[in-house]
Amino acid sequence: MFAVATVNVGASGPITVTADTGAAAVPLSISLCRTNPTTGVCLGAPTSAVATQITANATPTFGVFIKGIGTVLFDPAHNRIFVRFTDPGGVTRGATSVAVRTH
Repeated sequence: MFAVATVNVGASGPITVTADTGAAAVPLSISLCRTNPTTGVCLGAPTSAVATQITANATPTFGVFIKGIGTVLFDPAHNRIFVRFTDPGGVTRGATSVAVRTH
């Protein structure tokens, strides 16, 4: 699990938040939720995508949950989880990534 903190420096609008492994076939299941920024508690059940309205200057936070379903080797250049923020037209408005491995 990891958390993502954001800030909307643009206009208010609907955003869909998703997480994936990019072009790499990484044996993981990924879900996410919007969280209470003070407690970190999910505001809804974790799912594959979170549709939300983000107002200007808002600072929403998200929890990302990962479960290995196979071995993921330490290869940070390739084994990554990407969190993407897209508008209704499919335009990416923000993104971040983190390296991942299993033990």
